[in-house]
Amino acid sequence: MSREKATNTNSYEQLKSLYFSGKVKPSLNKIYIELEKDPSNIDLTLLACEALMRAKDMDKLLSFADAAIKINPEISRAHFYKGVALQHTKGNEQEALKSFVEALNLEPENPHYLKEKATTHLLLFKDFHLPIQIAEKHGDKGEACLLKVISIIEEKENPDYKDYLTIGDVSITVKRNFDAKKYYLKAEDAFNTSDEEEKDMNIYKEIMKAQKACIKLTKKYTE
Repeated sequence: MSREKATNTNSYEQLKSLYFSGKVKPSLNKIYIELEKDPSNIDLTLLACEALMRAKDMDKLLSFADAAIKINPEISRAHFYKGVALQHTKGNEQEALKSFVEALNLEPENPHYLKEKATTHLLLFKDFHLPIQIAEKHGDKGEACLLKVISIIEEKENPDYKDYLTIGDVSITVKRNFDAKKYYLKAEDAFNTSDEEEKDMNIYKEIMKAQKACIKLTKKYTE
């Protein structure tokens, strides 16, 4: 490994650790600096996309996702990030679906991609400007994607904490609240038993927030 490549790798790992610690904006600022030095670094570009998605800066996310696709169009995550950015921009839901389809063409069994594709279909299902028949088709496709997410993760030998969070969220959407509670607890357990370098505190915060919301929802339905 060349000295320059080793330096780039170390920089990426350090920035990934900073982002995983929950410091989203500080990590973004440092990622921007490194990308100015090495704009074709795909790992840093994808890490920027992840952080921008977390920061909910959809305009910049779209820009960086396009940059990632330009660097390597065969990376599914790049298309996924573009889909997320478009999904959060009113009127671009159809374009978002195209990006999610592209991501799934490259990685067909990815439950996280399927979940966001389902979310986009359900947004279109609720769009009163669409003809009823078209909206209903989107509703059916969204439900099919959600059920496929559940099937994929339940059949996994060793789901990780991100998988359990995803299936928990999907269970809430399909009104399986007690299943959701179970999966959110499994997400916390899986996080705690993961290798330290794989623990993303940003996702851990999501798990904790989801658990609290699920408890409130479950109490509401049992009162």
